[in-house]
Amino acid sequence: MSRNSSRCLEVIIAKRIKEFERLEKRGETTFDFRPFLNLKIRATVETELAFCISTANSSALAGLRFQKALEDIDLNSLSVDKIAKLMAEAGVRFAKRKAEYLKMAIERFDIVESALKLDDFHARKLLLKIKGLGMKESSHFLRNVGRKDLAILDRHILRWLKAKGYDFKLPKDYIKAEDVLRFFASSRGMSLAEFDLLIWFNMTGKVLK
Repeated sequence: MSRNSSRCLEVIIAKRIKEFERLEKRGETTFDFRPFLNLKIRATVETELAFCISTANSSALAGLRFQKALEDIDLNSLSVDKIAKLMAEAGVRFAKRKAEYLKMAIERFDIVESALKLDDFHARKLLLKIKGLGMKESSHFLRNVGRKDLAILDRHILRWLKAKGYDFKLPKDYIKAEDVLRFFASSRGMSLAEFDLLIWFNMTGKVLK
């Protein structure tokens, strides 16, 4: 990567982090995915939770389409069937099951609000009480609302780790893998939130979220 390209990538990652921080501080933000996708999404904490639940074992793009469809919709007003329909139309896999998880999560949003008052690790532990939120999904949600010291161990990150000689088995090795990523991030002077976006770019050619 040329110096100019590297600098451009740094700017894009910094911009995404700012969008996450704005969501944490204001409860809403606008994500701009250009130049990778001609897409902007107005997000709230609730729709960010919906995005993170929808992307488990599915594609980020399908999750983004689903989140876009939630603009101007009160999630509390949606039935499981309506959520499942919106997910399926966006291309989200296992839409019915994820719709049930999301409905339960919205109904227990007090747990989410309590988690957001805690430090990263205790916040993640509390979110695990919500069905459909495992370590990865909880970490993903927390990173996307401004937290910076948690790893999102999706298939792209695991492939990157394997190429470096690390073969972790989830969920039992989640913390070990997170510690390894934290070491790599620290060696570059980056937070885990920033480093995740960098690896994602290296593996996919895109900076999404």
